[in-house]
Amino acid sequence: MAVLAGCGGGGSGSSVPALPPSPLSGVISIEANSRVDQDTMNQLGLEGAQVATGTQALPASFVLAGYVSGAAGTYPSASAQCQPFAYAEDAVDEYSVPLAAGETLVLESFGSCLADPELELVVEGAGPLSASVNAGPARYTLTAGDSTEYRVTVRNTGNAPARYILAKSVAFGAEGMAFDWPRYRFIEGEAVVALADDDTVRAAMATPAAEKARALGAGEWLMTMPGNRVRSAQAGPVAEDTLNWIRELRATPGVLSATPNYVVSSQQTGTPVSEPLYTRQWHYDLINGPAAWQLAPGGGAGVNVAVLDSGLLRLPSGAWHPDLDSNVQSRPAYDFVDNDTIPADPGSSVGGDVFHGTHVAGTVAAVVNDAGSGGVAYGAGLVPVRVLGEGGTGSSADLIAAINWLVAGSGGQPYADVVNMSLGGLPRIQDLEDAIAKGVGKGMVFVAAAGNAATSTLSYPAASPNVLAVSAVDGGGQLAGYSNFGSWIDLAAPGGDASRDGNLDGAGDVVWSTSGERDGGVSIAGYRGLQGTSMASPHVAGVLALMKARDPAMNYDKVRVWLQGGQMTDGQARRNDTLGWGVLDAARAVSAAGSGFADTILSASPALVSLSNEGEQSVSVELSVFGDGNVSNLSLGDMPAWIDVTGCQSAPPCALQVTLIKDQLTPDEPARGSIVVNYQVDGASADPLSIPVIGQLVSDEQARNAGRHFVLLVNTEPNEDNLYMAESQVTLDAENGVYSFRFENDDGEEPQQLREVRPGDYYLVAGSDLDGDGIICQPGEACAEYPITGLREVITIEEGQSLSDIRLTTGFSRPTISAASPDILPRPGFQGYQLRAPETQTGPADNRIRMTQ
Repeated sequence: MAVLAGCGGGGSGSSVPALPPSPLSGVISIEANSRVDQDTMNQLGLEGAQVATGTQALPASFVLAGYVSGAAGTYPSASAQCQPFAYAEDAVDEYSVPLAAGETLVLESFGSCLADPELELVVEGAGPLSASVNAGPARYTLTAGDSTEYRVTVRNTGNAPARYILAKSVAFGAEGMAFDWPRYRFIEGEAVVALADDDTVRAAMATPAAEKARALGAGEWLMTMPGNRVRSAQAGPVAEDTLNWIRELRATPGVLSATPNYVVSSQQTGTPVSEPLYTRQWHYDLINGPAAWQLAPGGGAGVNVAVLDSGLLRLPSGAWHPDLDSNVQSRPAYDFVDNDTIPADPGSSVGGDVFHGTHVAGTVAAVVNDAGSGGVAYGAGLVPVRVLGEGGTGSSADLIAAINWLVAGSGGQPYADVVNMSLGGLPRIQDLEDAIAKGVGKGMVFVAAAGNAATSTLSYPAASPNVLAVSAVDGGGQLAGYSNFGSWIDLAAPGGDASRDGNLDGAGDVVWSTSGERDGGVSIAGYRGLQGTSMASPHVAGVLALMKARDPAMNYDKVRVWLQGGQMTDGQARRNDTLGWGVLDAARAVSAAGSGFADTILSASPALVSLSNEGEQSVSVELSVFGDGNVSNLSLGDMPAWIDVTGCQSAPPCALQVTLIKDQLTPDEPARGSIVVNYQVDGASADPLSIPVIGQLVSDEQARNAGRHFVLLVNTEPNEDNLYMAESQVTLDAENGVYSFRFENDDGEEPQQLREVRPGDYYLVAGSDLDGDGIICQPGEACAEYPITGLREVITIEEGQSLSDIRLTTGFSRPTISAASPDILPRPGFQGYQLRAPETQTGPADNRIRMTQ
């Protein structure tokens, strides 16, 4: 509940009649660099409006929202997500965009209640390039050419209306922003809870807080919501009831954290040279596998790799897949889905029998037996741990429990040296981070698939700082079209792409490995090709096993040193956001481990500093040491005049404080530079550490525009269609980069006017309706919630009270569940906020015109 102070009236010497007190008024600021398409339905819905014919000029950095439709029509009133409003034809939007080499342009599209989007991005002046965005975002990176203005066209190739975001940021990567609400799936009626001590557990179980609890290890518990908390006893647990229960758990004394039991999913989208299938396994040649096997002839013998997945194919005889069986025998195994010690892969009833875990395990460590295929670490032991069930999905609770089980191990030693997680799609979960960190502290190395959403949105566990995040490449070593990317990617490996023939062998680039088939209802061993970052991650896990066999003291710190030094990839120690530090090179990696030691280096976190007068103006950069050498004599080299750097007077670990000097910058022209840190290792000079830094003096406030805004007071409970209905409404256009709103007191006469407010409890929200469907805050539209977007609170309007100077911020981005915002919860089924219809109307189109004027 928001607590707001009422503002009383005061005297004035002015002769101008004062407006009567407003029950609620305030200002909505606009996020930096926000722009809007010049002919959305906010304009086209007005009588006599025409589609814009000119090219819209955009600045160096922008996040623009737009609308395109291949035809005109009316939204169907029968749809729960539509109101019967008219929409106009506007098939093409054209922009003039300044682009420099290496800069990225991102287009993300969102369909309407009619159909999914069918959009095309065309960049002319460097090609032209054309990219379809029927599914996932399209991105264009200018890799060559002059820094100049390019004509960018967004075209709707279908008939249904669609919303879109076109973004470019030279400072911090617009492709890293989220434009949809967090919609992570979770298991209703369950929560993962960290408790302070055993007394708290007993107290929780003695009260109605939870019906039962299952220990996940390390002080973490899976709790079940009491049945009497459900609004409808017949309906069973529902999503919103679960989230409300979790909010109450978080406020309970002794509860350190409480999160939904999120659904985790597989990340697939499918040898040595003597094995029969090797001719199909282009992916081993791509990572220089044959040379690595000469350097590690034991194939990783003595090293255990845990595969957290859907289990392994189990034959009717009780044996595992014949290409896996001998590497599994006499090793620990567990099924956290069925709670037994036989992690059998059931295949998948969704989309055919995939046998995902069997495929992943084969890439890691299938044996060499003159049959089928072999794995990267064909001599390593496999520790199968089942955390995914039917359909390739599981729960975050089972994943946390599995990692805790591996870390606890036996006799003080973990059950595995390397852990592969070809799964993901989770938000950041502190309990999961803690479990992984404990494993890293015991010398374990974790690898995870980056994900297949073709986005830079963080996907966990891969995005964890203690996990190697692996993106996927095709047979030509190029980023696969489905693969995630971003600043959190560590390296790339073959994941395949069935739509490409990157290595020109005449076949689609899929990854071949062990699998299963159904024969008369019985599972039998087989082989198949799959694609996905799920297939890329086990290549890295297998190579890590080969490295561990060469250097038993290998740990995560050593791996990071080798990786960033260019000793594990084909790169030149120059990182990018698609391939990380480069494509995996098994031979180079095993050779680096063969030396038995890693060079000592100085590392910075964050690795890149972005400063802005509207964002972070001062950032602390932690300097830490990777390696066993003694780092001393730190000194700063030349640096840009627009930053001040202090700190690190002693040996690392220590922190540099980097502060922006605003008067040294040119407005709206991003500046780039580096902080150079010189240092010595064991008394000898080492290669300096270079920390890229970007500074911006943003002065575009008056030019900002997030489109016509509807400021609403809505009911605090959604209707049966998951829409929050407006009770009062104010319509505004931006003036000098802000929206100023003012509601009026209800005069008691019917009908109630749009601006009039009656006493009661509401959510205060605002946003744009670019596609004219009568709903705001949908993906691709601006949205603001009081007091913070994503953490809305009830605001109470009382009789005779005046609440003024209320502040909100609107923009096209959406909050994410991260370390910076751990209190954010998912919004399952959230459809948006529905505008209040005017009192009189003559038809759908007229209704729309009256509403927007």
